Amino acid sequence: MLDIEQKYGIIGKSDAVKEVLSSIEQVAGSDISILISGESGTGKELVAQAIHRLSTRKNRPYIVVNCGAIPSGTIESELFGHRKGSFTGAVEDRKGFFEAADQGTIFLDEIGELPPETQVKLLRVLESGDIIRVGESLPKKVNVRILAATNRDLKQSVMEGQFRKDLYYRLKTISIHVPALRDRREDIPMLAEYFMMEYADRNNLHYKPIAPASLKILENMNWQGNIRELKNFIQSVYVLENTHIIQPETLKEYMRKHSGYLEGIKYDTRFPVPMDRDVEKMERELVLRQLFLLRQDVDEIKNMLRANYRLLEKGQVSLSEIPDRLEKYEKTPVPSGEVFPAHDKTISDMEKELIEQTLEKYHGSKRKTARALKISERTLYRKLKEYDIQI
Repeated sequence: MLDIEQKYGIIGKSDAVKEVLSSIEQVAGSDISILISGESGTGKELVAQAIHRLSTRKNRPYIVVNCGAIPSGTIESELFGHRKGSFTGAVEDRKGFFEAADQGTIFLDEIGELPPETQVKLLRVLESGDIIRVGESLPKKVNVRILAATNRDLKQSVMEGQFRKDLYYRLKTISIHVPALRDRREDIPMLAEYFMMEYADRNNLHYKPIAPASLKILENMNWQGNIRELKNFIQSVYVLENTHIIQPETLKEYMRKHSGYLEGIKYDTRFPVPMDRDVEKMERELVLRQLFLLRQDVDEIKNMLRANYRLLEKGQVSLSEIPDRLEKYEKTPVPSGEVFPAHDKTISDMEKELIEQTLEKYHGSKRKTARALKISERTLYRKLKEYDIQI
């Protein structure tokens, strides 16, 4: 397993990681389809890469497809190909991802986002190896191993009628669950050091070790974005740190600028300070100050967002109307005798938060999010890119 760890970037010493590595070794040599589950940012694609590179298909194509990033109107053409003239814009015959992956492996990320009609065709590929290009009627045989991944509860999606039951059980024959980073905290120091070395090497910079007290802080954070979030965090604090070692004070400075990270530290529910004694000494004053300054401000913003979100759900307003509504709110004079704290939330900030909340409600489904917000999928993808919203 050490070879897998070094070769494919699956780093960790926890029992949870050892179980994943063991599963990879067991299933890599077969051609059976595998479902990889886990939250966003946990490293599901690394698991898929390791399985392919340890398989008999390792010298064959490896095609990665993000099912959630392809508009529903073109996904069948992208997956299975199309014939010239089969639709507007089809100016030539084109192979799809499955034909491109013939004799190799295809990794279908965010498989829970596939439209129902495409799920039927995927089931046909799994059962018979047949694909049919858009605009054609005769099937073609492909020899492709399918690895699929999801950050959703597909079983719940089956119960809600959003995912085919037969496809779910066909994919679930063998499954590998990639644990969240908060469920393997003992791996956080090792990962943090690895990302620090990687960043320094990639940019020809001097390596900055992380102080033990700083590692303890990182270990106590919840990391909702998992490994991806930890990696971005490490790169950011490298830039902030002016000395040769990452000190706790640097982490505090970054947390001040990105207060959301304060919510990631474990707190005693009776009092808003960290349970770890070292962290308590560093963060007590900061947390209390932030709570007093921001409580009213945050509550006010949340109430505005909730009110507009309810209107969106009822179809009484569209997302495009929200900026004007919020501008009117901001221009409304404060009644005499009432005092509200100033805030620096812009309309763009609120729109971003509204999109993030809707995505969370629909478990990351961009199609459902766009429908709920009454905007096109194209507009939603543009806004995801504009606001750098990671799914």
